[in-house]
Amino acid sequence: MSERQGDRPWSRFLPASYRGRIAVAIAAALVIAVVGTQLLLGLFVGTRVQREVVQQLRQQGEEIAVVARDQGYAGVAAAKRFLPGTRVVVRRDGQVVYWSDPVKVLEARAVVTDGDIEVTLERQADAGVWGEWAIPLVVGGVIVIIGGVAWWLAGLASRRLRREASALAGQAERVAGGDLDARVEVDDGELARVATSLNAMTERLADTDRRQREFLADVAHELRTPITAIDGFASALVDGAARTDDDRREAAETIKEESDRLCALVGDLQALTVADLDGDVSREPVDVAECCRDVVRRLERAAGEKGVLLRGPADGQDPVVAQTNGPHVETIVQNLATNAVRATAAGGTVRVTASLAGDDAVIEVADTGVGIPPEHLPRIFDRMYRVDSARDRASGGTGLGLAIVKGLTDALGARVEVQSTPGEGSTFRVVIPVGTEDPA
Repeated sequence: MSERQGDRPWSRFLPASYRGRIAVAIAAALVIAVVGTQLLLGLFVGTRVQREVVQQLRQQGEEIAVVARDQGYAGVAAAKRFLPGTRVVVRRDGQVVYWSDPVKVLEARAVVTDGDIEVTLERQADAGVWGEWAIPLVVGGVIVIIGGVAWWLAGLASRRLRREASALAGQAERVAGGDLDARVEVDDGELARVATSLNAMTERLADTDRRQREFLADVAHELRTPITAIDGFASALVDGAARTDDDRREAAETIKEESDRLCALVGDLQALTVADLDGDVSREPVDVAECCRDVVRRLERAAGEKGVLLRGPADGQDPVVAQTNGPHVETIVQNLATNAVRATAAGGTVRVTASLAGDDAVIEVADTGVGIPPEHLPRIFDRMYRVDSARDRASGGTGLGLAIVKGLTDALGARVEVQSTPGEGSTFRVVIPVGTEDPA
């Protein structure tokens, strides 16, 4: 396994498996606890042993002082044979009258004074066999047992991790194989967050796949209708079923209308593809107010034929400049204005405005049309979604206009908002950052 960037230098010495790492962590913690306990115990035992040895030396020193007074040097030498490993120093009136040399540094010391005689005894504070061998052996055995228990506990923990990770890997493999109904059970384990995220991701993929299938089905239906009409009337012209001039004129007009409808649908699909795939959007200073005026000029005639008053920004208005893409802005405004005219009855009004609001350029398209019911607002930017399918098809709508608006605003780093009241009209608001930096 290669070392990941950012790993600590010592991590390469750790086991690669979860079980090994857990075992090392548990064992290290328990060994530290045992060693710490041993040190404290050794300190306690050593202090107690030294105190007992000093007390014993004090008693023996008193006896040596009596022997020195009664028997002199020879008596002290004879008594020394019963004190192996002990240094004995006897002074009378400050003068050393007996001493023995030690073989190593001694830890316990006691000084006894009896009149003019001073006896000094020194001895190693030894805890005996228990202190030297038994305790270390017991501690070593405990560490070995701890290691075995840690390995067993680590096995239990790692098996659970492996089981959960295996379930996650299995779901990922099923999703990769196309099974978007695969879900993994979420519990309160260590990988619960990963399982929740994986389920959410799969749910989004399933929803995207469902919407894509619905979109393709809608596109096929939209294409079939004009193609069927064109094929039927073209056949009537070819096989002579349209005998009169009026029949042939009606067939030609129908073929032209359906061809225009087909071209509009293909054009919308192309615009939607651009919105989806054009990740590198060129930007330059653009007067969005002028973009709005250009769109209004193109749509004024069609709106007037329907009896709708279409108004754009005043010619004398100050420029509303933003660092953005002019063609995309015009496409956004044209789709919103076309939808507004389509939703507005004769005698109604559609107004397109552009203004600055802080660091943003704001384009508003407001109409006095039929409005949008609240239950439809969350989905109006979905592809091929129509609030009123029959009316929209009759008026030539493809159901892609608002989806194109959403795709292009996202590509520009902008956002689109909508407010609507049924029976009173709708207002679509596009907010575009004016800064020179790339908003995306």
